[in-house]
Amino acid sequence: MVGCYSCIACSSLRLSIFPTTTIAAASVVALKFSPKSAFPFLRNTIGLSSCRRRIIYAAASTGRSSKTTTPDYYKVLKVRKNATLQEIKSSYRALARKYHPDMNKADGAEEKFKEISAAYEVLSDEEKRSLYDQFGEAGLQGNYDGSGTGFQEVDPFEAFGTFFGDSNGFFGGNGMNESGDNNFNFRSQGTHSLNIRHDVFLSFEESIFGAKRDIEVSCFETCDNCGGTGAKSRNCIKSCNQCGGRGAVMQTQETPFGVMSQVSSCSKCGGDGKIITEKCQYCRGEGNVQKTRTVKVVIPPGVNDEDTMGIQGEGNIDKTRNRVGDLYLVFHVKQKNGIRREGLNLYSEINIDYTQAILGTVIKVETVDGVKDLHVPSGIQHRESIKLSKMGVPDINKPSVKGSHHFIVNVHIPKYISNEERLLVEKLAAVRHHTVNGRKDDDTFEKYKQDFTSSKKLGTSIWNSIRDVFRGRQSGDRFASTSSVCTSVNYWKHNSPISPIIFFTAVILMVTCIFNSSYVKVKQRRD
Repeated sequence: MVGCYSCIACSSLRLSIFPTTTIAAASVVALKFSPKSAFPFLRNTIGLSSCRRRIIYAAASTGRSSKTTTPDYYKVLKVRKNATLQEIKSSYRALARKYHPDMNKADGAEEKFKEISAAYEVLSDEEKRSLYDQFGEAGLQGNYDGSGTGFQEVDPFEAFGTFFGDSNGFFGGNGMNESGDNNFNFRSQGTHSLNIRHDVFLSFEESIFGAKRDIEVSCFETCDNCGGTGAKSRNCIKSCNQCGGRGAVMQTQETPFGVMSQVSSCSKCGGDGKIITEKCQYCRGEGNVQKTRTVKVVIPPGVNDEDTMGIQGEGNIDKTRNRVGDLYLVFHVKQKNGIRREGLNLYSEINIDYTQAILGTVIKVETVDGVKDLHVPSGIQHRESIKLSKMGVPDINKPSVKGSHHFIVNVHIPKYISNEERLLVEKLAAVRHHTVNGRKDDDTFEKYKQDFTSSKKLGTSIWNSIRDVFRGRQSGDRFASTSSVCTSVNYWKHNSPISPIIFFTAVILMVTCIFNSSYVKVKQRRD
């Protein structure tokens, strides 16, 4: 079961997968990046060389321990920081022979040998040494502002074999065949596909909140019947007569520039240096058998689509070389309709009516944590956003830090409205008519108010006077539209019948007042 995990996100990194050197591996492994992946089929299937990736590295909870500090490589090899490559090689040669496990059985000798090999692997390479001098161990792990070139885990025995030839031959006398030639053994020096890639499909919610899974993994383990040799018995293993047991053949030819030698893998034995006369019936000569293993995995919250999680010690097992590979889980997140993810934030779109945008409202919205109430403030504009804090994606390195869920508002304006709704909108427009450029025009408003009041008073005065004339009594009011004064006449006081002359005079006076009133109103509006 996965007991712990750690994650490093990088802006432009390529995934690099490294086999462990021993079965007893650390419980927490730091991320390492390399420009060349040791997992070629991963690179071919998902294009890791050109993608922006991040890898989460976890380990099985086996109570393993790891070193948290890295020694000074110059001090390990006992050389100065400006030492030449020849000085580094000389120091490594002496120290490697001194602490090699075949020569030194003291406690801590093997760990010291591994430190020496790791230091030599870095300091003997100009590029790695330059990164180490500038950035220290962080530069080798890709944790610097550079291209992401990282430090690949070193197999101390392979490094020793590269420098001295086969390590067993150097210390045990088996590195050379009977004729005294070097034993290349190309296939045995290579790294088998110890690592396993497995695709895991997650729901959108599982990628945000995390999950626990029991994963069935198909893996290869060393055949217990033959011990990984692939032969029925050790008597069925013969040395290859074409390469002499070296695993490679050398072709030499003379040229005008000197003698040139070319080494290639033996075509007969395939680089093994040995021929199996009778194969193991259980593994059919492969040396390993396929099995199914159940791995309990804890998926951390906040993983993204195409993230890769490495679980140490859960890959293929090679007992002959005392190695075990790692399991790499590639996550595929199912997208959720209506919600999209950008980093730690989530984004959705909501549609509201224009009246809701003006007055404000509360609507129900869907989040990863269920349906929530979203308060839309009055006066919200089209394409403005409203956020719900702490409702986004947790940071995979710090789960207490969460993003927000942003809701982008789309204000809907209808193309067709009813007559009743149109009248209401027109009334609203009339109320807002006296507003110019966002502020009230008080002078214009007061002018319209005075015109309306004056016209109303004038009309009332005229009609009251006419009414009094036809009732046969003196009004007592003066016509506001004339300059003459209607004086008192005795016959106004009597209830005598109205003569045609008086009636005609009243009609002319009424028409004159009406025209005069209209003229005054027009003139006032022009002024």
